[in-house]
Amino acid sequence: MHASAPVPSVTSIHRLIYPAAAFHAALAVPLWLAAVGGLLPVEWSPALHAHEMTLGYALAVVGGFLMTRLSRRMVAVAFLSWLAGRLALLGGLPAAVAIPVGLAYPLLLFVVAGLPFLRTSRSGHNAVFGPLIGAFLLAEALFWASELGLGPANGLPVGLLLIATLLLTMGGRVIPAATAGALRRRGIALAQRVQPRLEAMGVVGALLCLVSAATGLLPPLGAAGAAMAGASALLRLARWKPLLLLRQPEIAALHLGYLCLGVGWLLTASTALLDLPPAAAWHMLGVGALGILASAMMIRTTLQREAEPERFPPAATIAVTLMAAAAVLRLAAVWSPSMALLAAAGACWTLSQLLTAAVLLTRPRRGKR
Repeated sequence: MHASAPVPSVTSIHRLIYPAAAFHAALAVPLWLAAVGGLLPVEWSPALHAHEMTLGYALAVVGGFLMTRLSRRMVAVAFLSWLAGRLALLGGLPAAVAIPVGLAYPLLLFVVAGLPFLRTSRSGHNAVFGPLIGAFLLAEALFWASELGLGPANGLPVGLLLIATLLLTMGGRVIPAATAGALRRRGIALAQRVQPRLEAMGVVGALLCLVSAATGLLPPLGAAGAAMAGASALLRLARWKPLLLLRQPEIAALHLGYLCLGVGWLLTASTALLDLPPAAAWHMLGVGALGILASAMMIRTTLQREAEPERFPPAATIAVTLMAAAAVLRLAAVWSPSMALLAAAGACWTLSQLLTAAVLLTRPRRGKR
């Protein structure tokens, strides 16, 4: 008899990239504020700041969520490609070096996590995630084209809108599933867990907004799409019975983040239709929706994969509360510009990210997924 070939061990990248993403976000905001305040002699543009919050921080969280069965070698490759992208950009390397390095992680994420959605989806129900993940390559290319003066500086950051679209669609699957489980344990059925018409309305609206932002064409159509996406999110959330789960922070945090997402999309629409400051929409999506949902999902999926109870430890609840405070303070600074408000928002953001990292790093490693 021939000896069977050894089965390669598989693991998830979440143990490595989740804490790294939280630490990166914790450092990036105070460094940005120091640059804005003239305390650091570096040129850190708003476009670079938005890039690192979306294609740096947020895309790391997406990778930790989706890349669950990798060999140890692939975990190292994925993590180092993400880290190299951060160092190449923030280190001011020449574009000839920074561009291919920056494209490496989005490309790897598409190959590892995006292509399987296209191969295994028998219908369009899940196939939307493949192109969405692949579109981050386009967002990276558009960022560099803008940086090199080869393309327009878009009024709406395409990377942020892509993240908001991914939160809208993937959150629309994960959050009602978690909600239904929590309600079921209390003997309550969630009858409207799947809402395909509202989901389709949100996806179409988000895509219209994305195309308008990427091309700079038809702003009114993009605004209408953003309004559709926001209405879809808020209507779906209302049907998930959020008021029944206010005392369960592991679910309430997801609902709060999705609420911020819906409001952020509506503010995006209002930027064009009502001439509101665009920073309000950007920070409701980037701090309120992304900040809350990313922290909550990193902690929640880590608890699940390490075979721990899903109930949030107190530090996790405090982290989400601090992130919500950061969103409120940052929005206040849009209408009442003040370094004090910006500093307070940045402090809440950084403390939230550090607490999130602490929770992630102190979980016992019981699971092997």
